[in-house]
This record gives sequence, C-alpha cells and structure tokens, in this order.
Amino acid sequence: MLKSLSASLLLSLALAACISATPTPPGAVTAPLPTLDVTAPPPTLTSATTTPLPPTPTGAVTAPLPTAPLAPTATPPGRLGPENLPANVNPLTGEVVGDTAALDHRPLAVKIVNAPPCARPQFGLNQAALVFEHYVEAWSTRFTAIFYGHEAAKIGGVRSARLIDLELPAIFDALLVTSGSSGGVKERLVNSDFAPRIVSAEFGVDCPPLCRVPLESVPCHTPEHTLFTTSRDLHAAAVSAGLEQRPQLSGWAFSAAPLAPGGSATRLRVDYLNAPVDWTYDSPSGNYLRSQNGTRQVDALDKQRLTAANVVVVFAHHLYSDIRESTNFYSLEIQFWGQGPARVFRDGQAFEGIWLRPQRAGLFQLVDALGAVIPLKPGRTWFEFVALDSTVEMREGAWTITAAILPEQTPPKP
Repeated sequence: MLKSLSASLLLSLALAACISATPTPPGAVTAPLPTLDVTAPPPTLTSATTTPLPPTPTGAVTAPLPTAPLAPTATPPGRLGPENLPANVNPLTGEVVGDTAALDHRPLAVKIVNAPPCARPQFGLNQAALVFEHYVEAWSTRFTAIFYGHEAAKIGGVRSARLIDLELPAIFDALLVTSGSSGGVKERLVNSDFAPRIVSAEFGVDCPPLCRVPLESVPCHTPEHTLFTTSRDLHAAAVSAGLEQRPQLSGWAFSAAPLAPGGSATRLRVDYLNAPVDWTYDSPSGNYLRSQNGTRQVDALDKQRLTAANVVVVFAHHLYSDIRESTNFYSLEIQFWGQGPARVFRDGQAFEGIWLRPQRAGLFQLVDALGAVIPLKPGRTWFEFVALDSTVEMREGAWTITAAILPEQTPPKP
C-alpha cells in the first residue's frame, strides 16, 4: 500500500529525469461553421521545463470549413465574470458554493471509461464540474472528467490516459488521475510540466486513492474496469504530497438568464461512429439529458440521469501520432491549442462561437464574432471534441454533428 503520494511523486520525477461527409437529407438546413485560421501555431510555453507542443502538419487539413458570419452574443443581465468573479462562485460552473473551502482544493482530471457498453453506468459523472468526451481507438469514446467544488464518493472506472491529457491538466492546473498509458503517451506525460501531479497506478499509486474492486463486482468482468477512486482520497493524497492548493482560474462568464438571439436547439446528436451521443433539452429542469447508443445514461452513484446545463462542441484538428495504442491502432492527437470553431448549446438554443487557447496554462475562451466571452449557464458543462471537417446539420431544432474519422488507421506516410 502506498503511504502517500510522495512515493509516486519521486517515481514520476525519476522517470522524467531518465526518460466523406454524409449527404444532407432533403429539407435539412446545413449550419455553417466560421472561417478560422486553423493552422495557427501552438501557444508559446513560458516555462523552460515544459515540453514543446507539436506543430500542426502543413496541409494536414484537407476539408475546407464553410464560411458564414458570426452573430455577436447579447450581454444578458445578471452576468457573472469573467472579471472579478466572486470568491464564493465556482469558476468552472458559475455556481455559488456554501463554503468557500470547497474551492481550496486542486482540480482533479480523472480518466473515466465509456466503452464497451457494459462499462456503463459510470460512477461520479454527475458530480463533475466539466466532462470532456473524445475519440479513442476503434472510434469509441472516453472521458476526462474535471472534479472541482463537489465531492464524489466513488469515481470510475478509472482508465488510461491519451494525448489530449497532455493539455487538460495544464489548462485547469489539475491532478491527472489515470490507470496508466501506452509507452509513448507515458513518456510525454512524465516529461510534461505537470509530471509531479500525475496520480497513476502504473507509477505505483496504491489504495487509497486508487483502489481495485473485485472482478465479479463489475459488469464487464475484466480487470481493466476494476479501478476506482474518490475525490476525498485524491485530495488527501495531494495534501500528503504538498500539491493541494486553490487554482488561479479565471476567464469564463456565466448567466442564468437565457442568451439572445439563438437558434432553436432542443435536440443534439454528436454522431460518434461507434458511440453516438444524444442530448435532449428538458425545459422543466433547463438541462440537457444524455443518451448514448440509444440508451439513457445514468450515474451509478446517484442513479440519476446524466445531465448538462451546457453542451459545447469543440472542433479541433485530429491526426494520428506515431504512438501505438494497440496492435491495430495509433493514438489520436487532438490539437487543442490556438483556436477553432465551437458551438454552444444551452437553454434549448445554439450559438456559434470560437474557442481560443493562446497560452498553455489557464482557461481557454469561448467567444463570439466580436471577441466577447459567451456566458455559460451555471452548472455542469460537457465538451464534445470532434474533427474540424465534421458536418453540422439542423432541422426543426434538431442538430446532428457527424464526427469525422480519419481515413487511415496508421500514421500518414512522411
């Protein structure tokens, strides 16, 4: 058993030292994406200890984005942020907390399973502040859930990291909690600027905070689905390692009042190839309700439907790396730096926007055509990563975003 995270910290530092679009149906309205410079260089890293971000390959984006002007987002009354957000407001959810001590923790970025279907329902997703969904090999999806401001008594199953997890912990100044990673991803993680904040079973972290449950207790009956944790145990481990502190997070705005004007968006499908997601707007609660593969998703912890106040679709460049994840698949790199198109869904409406990440550390921005921050609705936000050439269609308030896949399963020839 690991007495504290300090052993993992020493091990991490030692390792670091040596180591074709779908046709539009008749009558459908194709919703355009804004024209953007998607080949903008990655942000400059200010620390000499950080790993440089890989450049965007020249000519790698072959599908042009349709052009259309963006309409600016009206500023609603009662808005909070981005400047001078009150100290008792969670900067990731816009929610007022009863005790500001709930915000005196370091955020937790936990990798959570989403495939195969027997691994659902997962534990703790309704307690997360944010959830990022992304493609992995075989065109299923996985989550990186950011926990901050709410405790979760059980989180998991905890799974392995991917290349996107070189970015998210840096954005949120978070611990990265994972079961492990492939050799190439591991090498990049332990050479990253947040290597001391990695909590991983492959680095010898034991129970608590990372605990195995009996094989027969998980529906998939496979060892890789037996790892779980709790927010309290992770915070305690961070304290033991001298890593627990309140992050400096700012830049997002929130408004409970609906934004105007916006296009109708009562349904959203993100058509991942082997894991299509449906979000349905529930007017009484003001939230979107989640289904996947045609099945309503719930949280195994509270038995409640998975919900989000905001669903943000992030269009970013995807390409294959040279890191092998399995016999048949290489690791996808999602280039979440620079800028790209975004669609924000809240209050049964859709808004065009742009995501901006000009620097490595700190919150990225969601802005309108004039560069004004788009306020999120207070509550949980889900981010859906899709490739730049993914198609967007809308009919009578129902949106379908078909997440494009790359035509090869191996890295492009040099």
